[in-house]
Amino acid sequence: MLKEGLTFWNPWWTQKGYKIQDLLERTSADQVRPLFQRKEVLVLTGVRRSGKTSMMHIIIKDILRSVEPKQIMYVNLEDPTFEQANLEEIYQKYLELMLPEEGQFLFIDEVQNKKGWEKWVKKMYDSRQKVKMTVTGSNSSLLRDEFSSYLAGRNLTHEVFPLSFTEYLGFLDALPENDAQLIAFRSKLNHHLLEFMKYGGYPEVVLEKQEKMKIILLKEYFSAILTRDVLARYDVKERSKLERLAAYLVTNSSCEMSAKSLSKIVSLNIKTVQEYLAHLESVNLFFFVNHFSYSLKDQFTYPRKVYCVDAGMKNAVGFTFSENYGNTMENIVYLKLRQMGDVYYWKERDANIDFVLKQGKKITMLVQSCYDISDERTQKRETRSLRKAMEHFGMDMGIVITLDMEEVQEEDGKRILYIPLWKWLIKGS
Repeated sequence: MLKEGLTFWNPWWTQKGYKIQDLLERTSADQVRPLFQRKEVLVLTGVRRSGKTSMMHIIIKDILRSVEPKQIMYVNLEDPTFEQANLEEIYQKYLELMLPEEGQFLFIDEVQNKKGWEKWVKKMYDSRQKVKMTVTGSNSSLLRDEFSSYLAGRNLTHEVFPLSFTEYLGFLDALPENDAQLIAFRSKLNHHLLEFMKYGGYPEVVLEKQEKMKIILLKEYFSAILTRDVLARYDVKERSKLERLAAYLVTNSSCEMSAKSLSKIVSLNIKTVQEYLAHLESVNLFFFVNHFSYSLKDQFTYPRKVYCVDAGMKNAVGFTFSENYGNTMENIVYLKLRQMGDVYYWKERDANIDFVLKQGKKITMLVQSCYDISDERTQKRETRSLRKAMEHFGMDMGIVITLDMEEVQEEDGKRILYIPLWKWLIKGS
């Protein structure tokens, strides 16, 4: 059975000149390739169905151009074929089958499914064999804890998200090639943006043509994450209440909430709520953002804001009766900022900033997300808060991301940039 399973997952062993087809390139692959060139174990972590396996196959496709197929082993540990075998047994069966020379490339998908995997990976890394290992996992907390115990300094981690808007346009072959096209295709880009806001960036959902099937897929993903990545891995006594908590979070993404307030909503004690929130965050379903303060103690006294890993999932699963483009847009802005640095929100008595971006030891960006800023009172409120934040952090520039407004306002040496969401997602700031 092991031989059959390995042969199935490694078709390049038996098909001469085999080429991996139908892989749409992701711009984030360019961030992964330099990490793969190093000797450390490459860890791809991220929510289920976000494209971790595809990222592995992009790398395999690259190295098949210069490496003998028998040097490459890929195994998916969610395949029941491998359920009864440990990693050493799988590896030995690979050696027996292919007799590979030195310079092996091992790709292990959903590695946390094997108990003791981290000890085996450490053994292989520390051996004198020339073996490059790449592993994936859907539970970032389990991976982090086990790596910190056994593989500290021996791994490099890359977080895989559902498609960014730029990657989304690339999948649809609609990405502008230059600034002229960026301007000329503005109406088309706005159309694609609204679709992206509605259905999100899960690769299979993006490529699906039928709207009903998109919604079905998103709901199935949400259910699978709860069932297979949370309930199957953690000792959750109140399963129905955890599911209710997850449904509440996805419905109220982009809002502030505390464990105390959530405990009343789902009828659980605060400690259990905090435990369940940690589980949901560990599988990359939700992200929680702290209020910014130079004092860690003060940070933890404020409620946190919650964001869902994908805007489409938020819309498909959330219990709403109308489109809330403002919250969806804020969720999308957060996901982009998260890949740029550490993200916080900030508020005082009469000022509230959606995002404070910290890169290294510096605050580098202050961002307001406002879907519709056509109302004069709304614009004054947003810019007033932004100016107070600029003064507080000693910055000369702030950004307001809108649906379609684009201009620059300067006053007293302070500059506020109004940038359309579609342009900011493509070009950055």
